[in-house]
Amino acid sequence: MALEFSKVIDQVSKLGGMAHILLDQYAGSRLEIALERFRRAPDLRVIHERIELARSPEVSGYRGAAPLDPGHDEPLNLVRDCPPLPDRATLIAADGSQIYPSDQSAIHYFLINVGMFIYHHGVDRAPETVTVPRLYYHRDHVHDKAGRIVNNRTVDAMRTVREMEQLADRAQLLAPETVGPLVGLYDNHLLMSIPPDVRDHKKLERRYFDALRGLRESGVLLGGYVDNPTRSRMVLRLLHLLHLTEDEVRTSDLGYTRELESLNDAQLFNAILEPGQRSALMAQNSPRNLAYRKRGKDFEIAFFYVKASSGYQDTIARVDLPMWVAADKTRVDHLHALIVHQATMQGRNPYPYALTRADELAVVSSRDKSRLDELIAVELRRQGIDPRVFSAKLQGKRLARGDKRVHEL
Repeated sequence: MALEFSKVIDQVSKLGGMAHILLDQYAGSRLEIALERFRRAPDLRVIHERIELARSPEVSGYRGAAPLDPGHDEPLNLVRDCPPLPDRATLIAADGSQIYPSDQSAIHYFLINVGMFIYHHGVDRAPETVTVPRLYYHRDHVHDKAGRIVNNRTVDAMRTVREMEQLADRAQLLAPETVGPLVGLYDNHLLMSIPPDVRDHKKLERRYFDALRGLRESGVLLGGYVDNPTRSRMVLRLLHLLHLTEDEVRTSDLGYTRELESLNDAQLFNAILEPGQRSALMAQNSPRNLAYRKRGKDFEIAFFYVKASSGYQDTIARVDLPMWVAADKTRVDHLHALIVHQATMQGRNPYPYALTRADELAVVSSRDKSRLDELIAVELRRQGIDPRVFSAKLQGKRLARGDKRVHEL
């Protein structure tokens, strides 16, 4: 049964009457506090000293931004205009989609589909499209050691690894013929965390880092594009840390910023950046990023915020990049300029064109899943096996929720 909207209209009206309160009447004043602290940020020497204090054994819990190592660091309140575009470049954008396993299927399986869109900037050459679907059905893949179907988090982790592996494989093929920078765009953050309940999580971590090594060896300017990063407060936590005394650093909760509560980094940089501009390069101070750094300094993950614009609409995005890119200002400039340019190519939508196309290639629709189920059922019948694709309970749900009624004589 569909939602009876006539019974919700009055509640929506009451919500509207409280909208200004719900959206926090103090947000504007808190933003002014954050902007003032940003403008008055101390020099890098002071910031490095404060970060070292926050990393000392007597202090714990700081999960905010930190400047890069001396020599690669930038002032916290730096604002960088969009640099010139390189004459030529090749962009590989990768994205993935999946069909999760179902215990209602006659044969338990899941599918991961990786789509890649290759865009040749500055040359009259048609883009290239690549899709790499992989069907997993072996018991060793689909079931854990207790015989249970693997959880969705396992499929998600495998999809992330497959995306990065396919990006690395394609980059290796393109690197010898590429003129100008070879850019890899990935639609997510680069600091991957695999929960311990994911099957073979240690093996998946090794595969992920092997793919990162392959991208580094191919000279790829890797960027993880995080659209609408409204949950990120790393820079705000740094501003809070710099506002405390040394004694307060040792005794305060460094993850809680009451005077900046309800704000996020995207709101801060939306008020600071003009279209095309980026923030300073920074790194996330966290155990996870430290683990990346321990695998080699090149693998520490840096980031910057950028205001992408279509000319009609602006948005704040965060771009993750490994230190083999962040340590080279020319590479950072190329990545910055190409991302800003890509965001202008889709009419009103300020989102990188190549990533949009990669998503279109990767997506697996419900119709695709139904057709795949039919193909599997046909193959099972060909083998003399009754597929029994749907249980009676599942068939009842499909009939109740479907758009069409089924009539039998």
